[in-house]
Amino acid sequence: MNHFRPSQAYSAELDVRFTGGEVPGWARPLVEGRAPNSLAWFVVLPRRAGKTWLAQAVEHARAGDPTLRVDLRAHAATVRRLGLGCLIGTRGAPRVHPSTVVLVDEPALAQGGQGQEAARVLVDGLARLREAEAVPVVLATPAEHALLGPLLGVDFPKDVLRPPLLDEAECARMAARAPDWAPQVVARLQAADPAWLQTPFLLELTLQMCESDPALRADPATLTRAAYEEAITRHAYIDQWFHNGLATRHRAALREQRWREAGLPQRAGGGADVDRLRADPVLVRHLPEVLRVHHVSDLHHGGDLRANVDAKDTTEAGRRLAELAGAGSPLASYLDHVRGLGARAPHLVIATGDLVNRPTDAFGRQALDWLRELGTCLADHPDLRADDPRVLLVGGNHDVSWERCLDPDPAARHEWFARVFREYPHPDLDRPDKDRRLYVAYPEAGLRVALLGSAESGGEPARDQDRRLLHEIREEFAHAVDEDEDEDEICSLIQDFERVDPGVVARGVLDRLTAEAGYTTFAALHHPLSPVPSVEVSPYSGVVNAGQVKWALAAAETSLVLHGHTHLAFLAAERFLNGGRGWTTRIAGAPALGSLHTDEQNGYNELLLAREGNGHTIVLRTVRFTGGQWLPQSPAAFHPGAPDELPLERLTDDRS
Repeated sequence: MNHFRPSQAYSAELDVRFTGGEVPGWARPLVEGRAPNSLAWFVVLPRRAGKTWLAQAVEHARAGDPTLRVDLRAHAATVRRLGLGCLIGTRGAPRVHPSTVVLVDEPALAQGGQGQEAARVLVDGLARLREAEAVPVVLATPAEHALLGPLLGVDFPKDVLRPPLLDEAECARMAARAPDWAPQVVARLQAADPAWLQTPFLLELTLQMCESDPALRADPATLTRAAYEEAITRHAYIDQWFHNGLATRHRAALREQRWREAGLPQRAGGGADVDRLRADPVLVRHLPEVLRVHHVSDLHHGGDLRANVDAKDTTEAGRRLAELAGAGSPLASYLDHVRGLGARAPHLVIATGDLVNRPTDAFGRQALDWLRELGTCLADHPDLRADDPRVLLVGGNHDVSWERCLDPDPAARHEWFARVFREYPHPDLDRPDKDRRLYVAYPEAGLRVALLGSAESGGEPARDQDRRLLHEIREEFAHAVDEDEDEDEICSLIQDFERVDPGVVARGVLDRLTAEAGYTTFAALHHPLSPVPSVEVSPYSGVVNAGQVKWALAAAETSLVLHGHTHLAFLAAERFLNGGRGWTTRIAGAPALGSLHTDEQNGYNELLLAREGNGHTIVLRTVRFTGGQWLPQSPAAFHPGAPDELPLERLTDDRS
């Protein structure tokens, strides 16, 4: 025997709100048939919140008192047979006795594109019911409430009833159907995720899941995830509750609220209604908080870092004054900045190369200490699992061991980076193409990040004669007595040789790039794929096979490519016109986070990824270190692959 079924027909024995002949205080005006202040009482509830059960409960509680219940989705002939044709535009007076409570269920005002016209027809019918001294009660969704309100005058708000959430006793009554296990499930939900105890439908759904699969009873996290999937697939919860049950302004206000919480200014809106709507646990998973990602680049630990204070006074007093004024570098200040962000701290960080100025163990330890400290400052997000990596890395040309470029194994120059930063996902350039990590996926967030190693051939001698000379130097020092000391001397010598650092992404890696349904994909590499708006006269300043890379990334439906190397903030959109796909890939360069060697202020890029179901909206803005403060610049917004940017004022619009 099944004890729980959220779509079952009304049964007074199963009703947890009207029990033992008791009527909840909030429902007494309906059961007692009190006259409304305006044309009708309005019970406002989202879909799947129990409106029909409530109508039947009121009808049952009134027993022998005159009551009519009508579903306006029924055939017109059925409505007319009840004497209520006035509610659907039929001429003539309604056939009702005075004091009859008329329960109007499922007005369906917004269906068929009727909108205001259907609302006016209903309001006219309600007026005729009041003239007949009946007591109309309309059970409306928030969308229907929004349509009717402007037509009903100033007293309308006095007649709006919003049934409260389930209380502890009501939850206990439902759980009592299966006393050997259901009360324990309710207690676990109360402790772990009480939002699932809000309405009879949600509680009955979770208990049904536990009845079907007893393994879910002891695991609230898995239970609520399964209940969410059941709600949106079998019960069309989001379509009914969010898209059809809410007004456009409600959906806009819900989106506005989360953009504001992410730190993106939006016009004020919402209020108590939206706060209550937003508490729905299915909506929380469909419309979670915005995922915040910081894109940092060119840290150059151990190199020349910009000073926050120009401390020309080198005396002890001068040093103390400099400390008071905020001496240090933007690299160190960034950590304080992230700590100070609190609830707006990033959830993920992607670093696109040049973590160190030169690959030495001392500089590597500095970078590791910095990354580990950063990891303690990141915020949690409901779409991220406990074991999801929060910091992703790609190496840059400064992270390559130049002294190993002559090794017979071309990957040897990347072994230092792989060893030092092994705790963080990176492109594994020390391994063959087929064995490298490529995508890091965050399934619940619907996000993938492709880690591409563009510094594949970094540190190459500029001329063939330099290559031969370097080989001879190595041979000469190979028989030295003090190998450690001579290795340091070799490293020092070979830094002086003219080098090139061509950016290139291995063909074998490009061949592994693929699109995946349900995901928005970012890619990270060090070298730029497109020329930035500054001039650097040097060989191989970008990716030599950039056209191939962009073609492969577009085919894999990559929405955003992140890079560094140029020490400049940059954002562009590119699309192949003859590829037949129409996919637009955005490319974003980050300013240097700490390096002195930049023509602009230090900073980073902030990415805001808003998920709605399986769709995403992306906002990108550069944050610069200016006057001792981290100040965000103007943002750009877009949908993955869309040809045009999205005006900020349309971030809250419904997507067609």
